[in-house]
Amino acid sequence: MVDIDKLLEEAEHGAVGNFVERKITDDAMPFWKAVTERVQNGNEVKPYRVVKILEREFDIKISDSAMRKYLRGLANGK
Repeated sequence: MVDIDKLLEEAEHGAVGNFVERKITDDAMPFWKAVTERVQNGNEVKPYRVVKILEREFDIKISDSAMRKYLRGLANGK
């Protein structure tokens, strides 16, 4: 059931939390954890390819720019 109060809170103040992380499903979590670990360890990953893999394998749609911004922040320790 939809939590109307939660929706109204979002409408008033915007979404809370990280958009990219909220989109990751339980099925995609092992892949996602591996990607984030690599980025945190200094390995470069291609945001466009991550987006395409998430969409193809897990039916998760995230924009290229959102993924690029998220991974850049992760690489910079944010």
